[in-house]
Amino acid sequence: MGGQTVYILLDANVTAAYYLPRSTTSQNMASRATTLFDSVRSGASQHFFYLPNFCVAEVFGVFMKYAFGAWNKHVKKAGKPIDKRVYGSLRAQFEKDIHNGKFIYHYELSRYHVLAINLVAPVDHYFQVSRIRKKGQKPVTPMGTFDHLIIAMGIHLAHIHGADNVAIVSGDRRLTDILAKCKSGLPAATIRKLKLDQAEEITGRKFRPNLFPKHINLVTATKGELTTLFGAWPLPVASVPNVYRWLK
Repeated sequence: MGGQTVYILLDANVTAAYYLPRSTTSQNMASRATTLFDSVRSGASQHFFYLPNFCVAEVFGVFMKYAFGAWNKHVKKAGKPIDKRVYGSLRAQFEKDIHNGKFIYHYELSRYHVLAINLVAPVDHYFQVSRIRKKGQKPVTPMGTFDHLIIAMGIHLAHIHGADNVAIVSGDRRLTDILAKCKSGLPAATIRKLKLDQAEEITGRKFRPNLFPKHINLVTATKGELTTLFGAWPLPVASVPNVYRWLK
């Protein structure tokens, strides 16, 4: 994409990892989220952040979990709950960043997004995508409705900005695997079987690869994939304004 602006639809897990790195067990996720956000915040990159409104609630929920959930296994694994003053500062910084779209644009859920899950959920429920290879490995399960809605919101943004200019950035493997499946194209018989032809009538959108935005998984992506999407990797970072993040 070179120096072109990428309209980025953020998942909650990526956003939370930027503000509170201990919320992810992936070092890739934490460091890459920091690079991406700091590059945009400093003005060294011109990419644009969208965050679904329900993901805003999820990010606040992550802060609350690590502040008040001493019994939670994720919190225990990270060490101990964060100090309540830290929690207050994180919350205040995030509120400031989403206020009037100052840094992250708070993207409202609409009826178009709700209808568009008809183009996503059948594919997710039909295809296993990954196989269970190891004894004791957790079985593959479909995504939840919020993840379907993230993809649906990405479809709408792709319609507005062009599919080549929009990317969903996540750390959820199932979400990015299903997006890859949708973008690979499906046989006409499968489209009929999954009633995706009827979904086309409901949404006014024809199921085809370029209906869907680009995507990247910050946990598993290669440097080459990151470079292809964002134009360079690591992205340049200029002087970052004073912002609050809990780095421990």
